[in-house]
Amino acid sequence: MALQGLAAEFLQVPAVTRAYTAACVLTTAAVQLELLSPFHLYFNPHLVFRKFQVWRLVTNFLFFGPLGFSFFFNMLFVFRYCRMLEEGSFRGRTADFVFMFLFGGVLMTISFPRAQEPQATTP
Repeated sequence: MALQGLAAEFLQVPAVTRAYTAACVLTTAAVQLELLSPFHLYFNPHLVFRKFQVWRLVTNFLFFGPLGFSFFFNMLFVFRYCRMLEEGSFRGRTADFVFMFLFGGVLMTISFPRAQEPQATTP
């Protein structure tokens, strides 16, 4: 009975917030269950552009660290503020909300300090 109420409440959440929250929880659960390694999720420009591991452009926004209070509060804030934005400022404009998400992600990704590759030393 309580599970049905929880599922009904979750289905009332706007679509983008519901999808992003579910993706974050599932990604963190997969890492916690050791189905994924956090080393396969983090953003590394060398691996993205030279090894073509393009999933790293998305997965670095889905993993919030190991399960614990920190994860719980991060998810609470993400869920609450995404829902407030999607139901308030972006009501009826789901595409605009998705564009804002993508635009913010692109800006954060390109502002990432460029990692220096190790230089080969010659004797």
